[in-house]
Amino acid sequence: MGIIYFLSIGKDPALGDTLGFTIQGYQGFAFESNATNHFLFSNILGLAHKILPFINVHILFVCICIISGVLALFYLRKLLLLLDISEKSSLMCIMLLGLSFTFWRQAVITEVYTFYLLFVILFLINVFKFLKEKDIKYFYYLSIFLGILFLIHIQTILFGPLYCFLLFKNFKLLKKHIIYGGLITLILFSILLIPVALGRHSLVAIFTDNAYENSLFDYDPSTIFKSIIKNLGILGYNFLFFSVFIFWGVRNKKYLSYVLFGALPFLFFCIKHNVSDVHVFQLVPYIFIIILIGQGLDRFPKLPLLLPVILPIFYFASFKIVQGTSIGKNFEKEKGFKGGTEYMLYPPLNNSPDLNSILKNYKKVHYTRNPD
Repeated sequence: MGIIYFLSIGKDPALGDTLGFTIQGYQGFAFESNATNHFLFSNILGLAHKILPFINVHILFVCICIISGVLALFYLRKLLLLLDISEKSSLMCIMLLGLSFTFWRQAVITEVYTFYLLFVILFLINVFKFLKEKDIKYFYYLSIFLGILFLIHIQTILFGPLYCFLLFKNFKLLKKHIIYGGLITLILFSILLIPVALGRHSLVAIFTDNAYENSLFDYDPSTIFKSIIKNLGILGYNFLFFSVFIFWGVRNKKYLSYVLFGALPFLFFCIKHNVSDVHVFQLVPYIFIIILIGQGLDRFPKLPLLLPVILPIFYFASFKIVQGTSIGKNFEKEKGFKGGTEYMLYPPLNNSPDLNSILKNYKKVHYTRNPD
């Protein structure tokens, strides 16, 4: 999978957060802990550049994301096997997530999400190891990983219901350890407060920015309905007909309540945070969805192991077919400076324009829309 990702790297960083992280990492360490800085990830990039200054920063930073993605898939297999999903179904799930549009695309750009997912999966492995073995050490491990997750992405707060549910259901076993486990998480989280104490930004900035506020606290039924349809469409494009196996997966009641407490807060966030890049916020609930798909696949043992390979074939065919339609022409008009239809529907970026071309064409598009 790592080879596929490496061959999918674009010539230069794309516009947006990818370019921002690349510039920030090149400049060195970043000690802000606001909601969009992703404290630990940003400083891992800065450290990598300090250690390996002779490597092109774009390639270096994307390779960190690729390695994170490959490791996330490696540990995802361990998580699925831990949940008694068969070896065959686990391998199919690894291919399914690894070849899905959103995961593939995030693995080949400088973005926080494959790095974040790696630690999400490590956290969940320790959650389910604790539930299976009732060994206190796993409670302390999961508390450590939960604290680390806060240092990577403040979205981690959405794991609150899962953490509280775990404490409630296992209170008799954990009652002497809850304070110590919570203290570990709190100490790690408190690192985010140091920039606040130094006056770099406000306390509120750790938890939210304007984009979050505008989408999360507005209530419009029609917007929510459109968001649900949009999110279902993105889910369908990532997993195609494999999504159907979710319905067989939920019939497996073992750990289902933990899966739901883990997934639902993130899914609700995706629906309320109705922005253009909402697909990246689906990646955490995809882990829980993959668990359900894996459990569903176990009910159909005769399915071909390599069936998920249909995904890249479908994506390639999609952009080729759509390219000649009115939708494709609209993509070319709106996103042509990034790569048009291919950029929108096909995960690899190896054919995308270089940064100079992107900026030049972006200025043309922007000037056409706003001549004044």
